[in-house]
Amino acid sequence: MKNNHHISFTLLINFLAGLAVALITGLLIYFKQKPELHHAIVLFSVAFVYLCGFLLRERIKNIHIILKIISLSCIILVCWLGPQFIFQIRPYTFYISGFAMVCILILMFSTVVLSSNRSVQGSWFFARLPVKQGAFLLAYGIGSLLPVATLHYFIMSLSISIGVYFLFTSQSHLIYKSYVFAIVFLSAMVFWSFSTPIHLFTEQPTYEDKVVFSSKTQHHDLVITQWHHDYWYFIDQLKNLSSIDEYLYYEPMVHSVFDVPVQTEKALVLGGENGCLIREVLKYDQLNRVDVISYDTLLRNLGMVNPYFTQVNKHAYDHEKVHIIQKDLLQFLSTAKQTYDLIFIDLPDPRSIESNQYYTMEFYQLIRNLLRDQGVMITQAGSPYFATEAFYAIGKTIQSSGFHTLPIHNQILTLGEWGWYICSKDQTAEQLKKILLSAKKNVIQTRWYNQEAARLISSFGKTNHELIEGPINTLENPLVYKYYLKGNWDLN
Repeated sequence: MKNNHHISFTLLINFLAGLAVALITGLLIYFKQKPELHHAIVLFSVAFVYLCGFLLRERIKNIHIILKIISLSCIILVCWLGPQFIFQIRPYTFYISGFAMVCILILMFSTVVLSSNRSVQGSWFFARLPVKQGAFLLAYGIGSLLPVATLHYFIMSLSISIGVYFLFTSQSHLIYKSYVFAIVFLSAMVFWSFSTPIHLFTEQPTYEDKVVFSSKTQHHDLVITQWHHDYWYFIDQLKNLSSIDEYLYYEPMVHSVFDVPVQTEKALVLGGENGCLIREVLKYDQLNRVDVISYDTLLRNLGMVNPYFTQVNKHAYDHEKVHIIQKDLLQFLSTAKQTYDLIFIDLPDPRSIESNQYYTMEFYQLIRNLLRDQGVMITQAGSPYFATEAFYAIGKTIQSSGFHTLPIHNQILTLGEWGWYICSKDQTAEQLKKILLSAKKNVIQTRWYNQEAARLISSFGKTNHELIEGPINTLENPLVYKYYLKGNWDLN
């Protein structure tokens, strides 16, 4: 009976080791390493360590129980906590592969120690291969086919089961059983305290940096990654924002327009769910009210309470001047009676027919009805470099709605070249540019925007007049999203 328990325990440990090695290998593959190379290294390491273990076992016939407990400790720590440690490291560092291979070597050595079976006769290495090592290889094959997140939690459950099996069937001294119980219990506590949510492992293969948050919003899939102390925000797997340089986007968009209207007391923000645009708008004390209506309400709710957003938007939504309008965006624009001095439009790029409607003549006519005669509107218009045709088609469409337009642009380090249109009912493009260049820029505290920046963002050099005089975008004839999709985004 004792021998049967020993054999069962040995097979379980070998099976667990196979799953653990598959998990570590899977994590390396998830971090965009070469899968064939890692599988080959793992299998070579396994063969080498088993050979060394066999030679060691032939020399040392009586291995003390404390070595088995230490070995089980190594397996539990590697199985449970190793992936957490790997997950905290940015991919492509030089340390991941080395750390993982050390874990594999420790794991294999631990398995060899636990696999020492004095009852098995014969001294040939291959005589013992089919049973114990076969259990390892079977588990490794199964584990390679399972998703990493599922495998991680399955290993945890199996580790607990093996620990319980050891406690109830082993004839070892009580103190050794106490060691095993303490190891399993403390490892479980650490795991549950610092473990990464299972869905983040599923998202990780798509992104270069560590995924720290993932959520489905009203219209999009949101993922946030971390690099050192900065965060990257992805919408539908596309870069949307980075805490590294978001001010290069929002400062030109906000501070370039405040000197244009005669009165700046009431502002409307369309979109801008992350709250950074509102943060910049609130720097102007003359504003009495900022109305916000969202395209994606669930994303806006995250912008209000999620720490990854509130850290970057400085809790802008909590300001007393900010008023959330709980209506559908197009319904509000069609029925609203009030007018605004400033209107900021930060809506999704025109990647589809649905988002194309926010860049049509009909949409801008609704905006024009909400803007006071001497007010100003600014809208994001995509990239004048990556989607040049789309950018100029948006400008032409805005002009067809009764606006004068001044294009501006800026180089955002993490997004590339981006552009906006400053729009006015009564100020021409030349007048808008003159105001932009002559206005004092040292009144509001900024990180980048100043007088020199105003000259940079309003300068385009030579332009293609054929693009400027192109067709307009309407609901009946949607063009902008086609131009946008034809853009050279592969260069980004």
